[in-house]
Amino acid sequence: MWTKNYKKAITFSFDDGVYQDIRLVEILNRYGLKATFNINTGLCSTKHDFVINDVNITHLSLDTMAKLYQGHEVAMHTHTHPDLTGCDLKTIKNEIKKNFDVITQLFKKEPIGFAYPYGTFNDEIVKELSSFNIKYARTIIDNYDTNLQNDLLRFRPTAHFNDPKLTDIVETFLRSSPVTPQILYIWGHSYECDTENLWSSFESLCQKIANKSDIYYGTNEDVLIV
Repeated sequence: MWTKNYKKAITFSFDDGVYQDIRLVEILNRYGLKATFNINTGLCSTKHDFVINDVNITHLSLDTMAKLYQGHEVAMHTHTHPDLTGCDLKTIKNEIKKNFDVITQLFKKEPIGFAYPYGTFNDEIVKELSSFNIKYARTIIDNYDTNLQNDLLRFRPTAHFNDPKLTDIVETFLRSSPVTPQILYIWGHSYECDTENLWSSFESLCQKIANKSDIYYGTNEDVLIV
């Protein structure tokens, strides 16, 4: 219930559960920042790799995840990362249930969050998430806004961490003294720091927003479920 003591909060969200999360978590921890990691539990055990800009993207093992994400939140991203809007209802149910079950077993806690693979969703998918008591589900539709949202199962993030608009948003957010609670929600994929050479700029962002006495730093669950 951060809103009792703060009017501003910052949270991060990163998808897929990949090798670059190791370095990213080190940076987040160094600056006392919190994130939610949305993982694909069915790809970890198969060493499902892909290549972007000559960078090899490797999914972490489940054992590595269990240690790495301590102090952060783990949320759902389906079992094998399909576009759910192209799946039949049985596949949708299986993708969600397998993801839910593995995360619950591995982290000893039922997940309450979800990130839509490829950002695609429809009412049928939202309904299935509700049946698993999922409290929030993140889209990739940036709204460049920090106001609280009513529809958490179609949640729109503020901006991607490499969005050119984020710089001005951050500056305004840090200077602001809002009357009503505001959330700066930043999302992306850690592998983009390799594929787009963004490690330096990402750490600069973290350094800039960290250690502010008037800001609450939490996971998606901490910040959204108020």
